Amino acid sequence: MARIAIYCVTYNSYECVDKFVRSVVDAAQTPATPIDVTVYIADNTAEDIKPISTKAEGIRVVVFPFHKNIGYFGAINRMMSETDYKSYDFVIISNVDIELDKCSLNKLASDYGAGNSGSIGWIAPKIYSATERRDRNPKMTARYSLKKLKMLRFLFNHPVLYHLYRCTAYRRKKYQSHEAGEIYGGHGSFIILTKMYFEKCGIINYPVFLFGEEIYLAEQCRQQGLKVVYDPTIAVKDTEHASTGNMPSRFYCNCNAKALEYIMSAFY
Repeated sequence: MARIAIYCVTYNSYECVDKFVRSVVDAAQTPATPIDVTVYIADNTAEDIKPISTKAEGIRVVVFPFHKNIGYFGAINRMMSETDYKSYDFVIISNVDIELDKCSLNKLASDYGAGNSGSIGWIAPKIYSATERRDRNPKMTARYSLKKLKMLRFLFNHPVLYHLYRCTAYRRKKYQSHEAGEIYGGHGSFIILTKMYFEKCGIINYPVFLFGEEIYLAEQCRQQGLKVVYDPTIAVKDTEHASTGNMPSRFYCNCNAKALEYIMSAFY
């Protein structure tokens, strides 16, 4: 039986948590390959706190009431530090504005379980964006050059220029489609990491509040000789940005600029 842990973080998005957990329950009950699923939820909400139910048929739900915004991977690291993450065959890191396809978990277990993942560290599924009507993966087909990272940092340090970029060059490229296969890195809204990832790379320890998580994981895999693969036969739906979509643009850009500073100093 494949054991799957799902670590997710909510910040003022309680309405998404229930839908997310229900979709996990549906996926866990699809009778193909036996799976054991535990959902760990970090509640980073600091105000207007609401209870999160731990009752879910067929799966376990564990809530970490941090009630302080310690960031995306900051909350992931803290939950992993308090749980036996290494005991799972797969660890999924997810936003809560995601809905799993009913066959997604069984497809994962049947295709990559029982030692079939080999040297794969990260599986990037199809993440269908309801708003953009496209697959968000693969996020990065090849490693970014230092020149490109510096260009992105420059844009984030100048929010007006970044907005123009989003409306022009970015919009033209984002609807490209790709075949299944090896890539550099996937999208951060739904990340599937294998047992091999944690054997080689250890606990996730990304000391940045928000953004740049995909490059961090891609670099961890690259340094340890692990593959990152895009597999659109495993599918989820992104119902859009529950938290980051409402961030003030200047704060959004500032967080991205700081993330790129760390990435360049740590890996380039």
